[in-house]
Amino acid sequence: MQVAIYADRDPGGKKLIATLKRRLKNEEIRAWQIQRQAPFTLVHAGDRYAKIRVTFVPAGTPTFSRAAKAGLLGAFKNPEPALLATISDGQSADRVLGFVVGMLTRHAEPLGVSGVGIPLSRSASSR
Repeated sequence: MQVAIYADRDPGGKKLIATLKRRLKNEEIRAWQIQRQAPFTLVHAGDRYAKIRVTFVPAGTPTFSRAAKAGLLGAFKNPEPALLATISDGQSADRVLGFVVGMLTRHAEPLGVSGVGIPLSRSASSR
């Protein structure tokens, strides 16, 4: 499952990721924990969802390009999003998707998020 993240004033998504890291460190966002720095990966703090990873990939990286070529951006390929968040497969992935979108919309202003899209392409919806 993917989430296209738009940040008008941050085309590469670097500021968004830096702000997200800072807010997590300062415990302004408590529901998530950083699992890996590169690629930037979060896990939900609740034990029930700890196996589901959310990986953020900036536009312009090889991973982002592969996802775009595979059609995973669906209707959100133009204009290109600043980041693509990929949610790993698992029993509760759909719930984690809701948590990711909720976090991005609740903290949209400080993160610089201008829009969020969930591609429903064939390859993404077949999971």
